[in-house]
Amino acid sequence: AQALANTDLSAQQREMLDLIQSSSQTLQVLLSDILDLARVESGRLELSEEAFDLGRAVREAAQLYEASAREKGLQFFVEIAPEVDRWIAGDVVRLKQILTNLVSNSVKFTGEGFVCLTAAPGPTRKGQPTLRFSIEDTGIGFDSETRARLFSRFEQADGGITRKFGGSGLGLSISRQLAEMMGGELDCESEPGGGSSFMLTIPMRVAEAPAAPSVPHSALAAGDDRRLRILLADDHPVNRKVVEMILAQAEIDLTSVEDGAQALTAVRDGDYDLILMDMQMPVMDGLTATREIRLHEATMGLPRTPIVMLTANALPEHIAAAEAAGTDRHLAKPFDAGELLELVISLPRAADAAIAA
Repeated sequence: AQALANTDLSAQQREMLDLIQSSSQTLQVLLSDILDLARVESGRLELSEEAFDLGRAVREAAQLYEASAREKGLQFFVEIAPEVDRWIAGDVVRLKQILTNLVSNSVKFTGEGFVCLTAAPGPTRKGQPTLRFSIEDTGIGFDSETRARLFSRFEQADGGITRKFGGSGLGLSISRQLAEMMGGELDCESEPGGGSSFMLTIPMRVAEAPAAPSVPHSALAAGDDRRLRILLADDHPVNRKVVEMILAQAEIDLTSVEDGAQALTAVRDGDYDLILMDMQMPVMDGLTATREIRLHEATMGLPRTPIVMLTANALPEHIAAAEAAGTDRHLAKPFDAGELLELVISLPRAADAAIAA
């Protein structure tokens, strides 16, 4: 659908495409929530620890729903205190997941007025500074009875809420569990018809900003001005077509094959800047093909070609198996077109930089 959005469409086709995209996004969020809940409750979800720009992360989380708020005629504010507009250490993906869940709810349940996301220093706890995120709105609110069960699985204020506004009732439950995994807490205050406030408090661990990258990521051509050569291995023709349409936007030579054995043959016969590999394929699966490609590179003394596993298998054990086989990244289906293009831009350049070093 994202690839089709960049083509010439009639007004009716554009309307149908918008419906397809909206429905697919709703389904993707639901599946992601269910998967995350299963990981959290089974103890298989692990938080990462990396340096990231907190101000940028907050703004990016807010931007996802700013347009929706404006379309509803809402005022939309993002306020970041200078003291916390800096680099910190933590799991940026899970933090943004919590913030987007909260902002999404506020926009969804607010018919008029405003939604405001604030990031500021929180209270010091046991000698450690904290971050306090507040999401305030002038929405429908809820009573104390609802508040008591709001963070339970599949809970919303009542059945009418689900019918009118949609949603699975999983987002807040997952958000609170993620907050607790971070060593923090998520709470709320509200009254019927009086809006609501959600407060996320987590430990603040200051980090140093990394040095600016020496390799530019703005162009889609290879470092020596030649076109990037990419190999795609996927047994499903629809999946291949989707990737082909997305990458048609870039200056890329794409070779498509249907299984791991064909991918291995292509690598032995040619030179590629990046390989996109499906995990489950006939004849030879993606994991076996990746291991064979790494063996071929080692035997022939060839540089390591970045391999991205494109697959619906997104559980931790699947990611671990792919990494053990020799992949560099894992992109879960259905993936975002922008994510794929970013990988296509960055991974070959990173590999070239490593070789040059």
